[in-house]
Amino acid sequence: MSKSKTDTPKPATKKSMVETMLREGGASVQQIAEKLSISKQAAYSLISDVKRSGVTITGALKDGVMSYSVDAPKKPKAKAARTFGKGQAVSAAPEAQ
Repeated sequence: MSKSKTDTPKPATKKSMVETMLREGGASVQQIAEKLSISKQAAYSLISDVKRSGVTITGALKDGVMSYSVDAPKKPKAKAARTFGKGQAVSAAPEAQ
């Protein structure tokens, strides 16, 4: 008999759960620790793991507690993209007089 793969979804990892919390308005380390039943140190580690995966995370003090959230990626300036490669050509060597 051959084994067939079932299409059961994989359970969410703690890292993906933290990323979801940060994307949905932010969370403090205490909130992450309580929701996932982990220590504060583990919550800090998971925030760092999300950051290392390429997500930009910002922190802000709210009522004396640091709250972390995902920062929206910045868009490149349209002017710089349009003008790239245009302009005066640079000569290979200066002319001798």
